Amino acid sequence: MEQSKATFATTRVNRLIGRSLAAASILLSAESALNFAGQLPLLNRPFAWSVIGGLWLTTIMFSYTFWLGNARNIFLQIHALYMFVILFCWPYMLATTPPQDGHFYPWIWWAFDTGWVAAALAFRARWAILYYLVLGLGMQFAFSLPSGGSHTTPQLVTDFLFTLLTNGAAAVIALLLRNAAKNTDQANDEAIRSSIQQAAAEAKSLESARLDALVHDSVLTALISANNANTKEQALAASNLAKEAIAKLTQVQQSDYATKSVYARDLFDSICAASLRFDPKLDARSTVDANWAVDPLVASALTEATIQAVQNSVLHAGSKAQRELILKATARELKLVIKDDGVGFRPNRIPQGRLGMRLSIISRVEAVGGSVHIASAPRAGSTIILEWEKK
Repeated sequence: MEQSKATFATTRVNRLIGRSLAAASILLSAESALNFAGQLPLLNRPFAWSVIGGLWLTTIMFSYTFWLGNARNIFLQIHALYMFVILFCWPYMLATTPPQDGHFYPWIWWAFDTGWVAAALAFRARWAILYYLVLGLGMQFAFSLPSGGSHTTPQLVTDFLFTLLTNGAAAVIALLLRNAAKNTDQANDEAIRSSIQQAAAEAKSLESARLDALVHDSVLTALISANNANTKEQALAASNLAKEAIAKLTQVQQSDYATKSVYARDLFDSICAASLRFDPKLDARSTVDANWAVDPLVASALTEATIQAVQNSVLHAGSKAQRELILKATARELKLVIKDDGVGFRPNRIPQGRLGMRLSIISRVEAVGGSVHIASAPRAGSTIILEWEKK
């Protein structure tokens, strides 16, 4: 199965499937343990116990990572590959030749059950297919030998097809769930990009309105004053208004604000509007002590990081969580705070799959010289603070 980037939905689906496999492995391990115990009289006990102990250890490893850890596939891969170790070791586990009546199955037959699904989850499609073929054929070859019970050719073919069909069905279900999760992630990413683009467009629109106001308030006022000037004093006043209008337009042209920058107030207004589209109940408020032009790269980074933080809260904090967005601009600093009273998380244990947190928030803000501070704990909500200061 092709592994997509582990974003929110795919990470959650992988964890849920891994947890289901971990829970099922308890029953499957019990089944293999019962068959192991039944075949103990045939086995070299110290060596056989060490082999099944390794199986239980790899099962515990992947069960722990999906229930309590970071859901790392490496432990699933180890568990899946350990099946080859068991297969190779089977003849050496025997102390005596097993029955040759065609009804005997080595206990490893049941031990392989979790290995098939682990391979489907942990490996890419081509490697998972190769795993199924090699392990399946190797298992049937082992069962054709006297040490495996001397199964007949029809029996081997039937067992091989049964193994592929039953375990392949589990793999297909996992694939369908992953594809659905991937589509969800793509739709989510598209929604974020759309919101960011719309926020940028709104910011530019606000900037355009500000320039229109400048033209109206300064240029047109100067022209009207000049047209209505009937005295020397009125003409002098009109002249002064014209000089002020020219100075303001020159400043705009030199700074290129109209095409490259956006003012803090306009930036905050657009961020609030975009965030409210993700959570209409969001408590968004802003304070602008100084309305200065923000570099376009900084504006873009802060916009994307804030929208991503709001979206993460909507996805992770829980359906009943309340959110706040607090924006503040001082003479030298922009500060954006995203708070919720949801389930919270451990900042030092952000899963590898949380690319939205690592890339779109932390890395993006730090790339433009800003900083990100995260305060959160399980069942204690979370607060994400984005700060950027003029150098």
